[in-house]
Amino acid sequence: MNVLSESPAPAPAKASLIEDCIDIWFKPSAVFARRSGAGWFGPFAVSAVLLVALYYAAAGSMQGVLDAEVTKAIASAKAENPNMTGEQLATMQTVIEKSIQFGGLVGLPVALFILGFGVWLVSRLLGGILSLGGGIMVASFAYLPKALELLLVIVQGMVLDTSAWNGRYKFSWGAGRFMEPSETQGLYNLIGRVDAFTIWVTILIALGLIHAAKVEKTKAYAGAAVVWILGAIPAIYQLATGK
Repeated sequence: MNVLSESPAPAPAKASLIEDCIDIWFKPSAVFARRSGAGWFGPFAVSAVLLVALYYAAAGSMQGVLDAEVTKAIASAKAENPNMTGEQLATMQTVIEKSIQFGGLVGLPVALFILGFGVWLVSRLLGGILSLGGGIMVASFAYLPKALELLLVIVQGMVLDTSAWNGRYKFSWGAGRFMEPSETQGLYNLIGRVDAFTIWVTILIALGLIHAAKVEKTKAYAGAAVVWILGAIPAIYQLATGK
């Protein structure tokens, strides 16, 4: 009597970190499948270093836009608090400029950790097997398209006349590119999240939930949408409060 048994699924092929950083652009599902249960620090380090380097490389292209945003923030603060002294406004301007100056070095790695925490939390809520380190791994690979976005910022600064651009989303590849910054800053920031690269990152998070966290496909895409909404909370808060 023959006993038929189902053959176990083959283990994902192993690959180096460099190969995974290349494959994430073309075969993301395979990357997340073979990285499931692997360490998080390598992908995090590669993503953080690349993003920080490109952030500062793109700073020159965006300087005019950033200056316009600082000027607008100071004017808004003065309008809301007419009693602010010149010294207080100067201090505020210095703080804002320093936050922009060091935002890449500190803000981007922190953003990867926060995104990784969000991916892990959503995974757990959906019954996934992802660890916190696995969440950071998924976030680190998923955020790599932002490196291409920063590279395109540099290219646009080189080939286009950006002197009249007055908002950071003028450099984006989505709805915000066609909007003018307005008094409703929350709405501007919310619509600015509807762009090709943010959607790309969201899809990669969904694939990470499917292949690394082993979440059912429909739930994974819903979970990735929740992560997108979590990222929009600051803009939603601005929109709700008018601040």
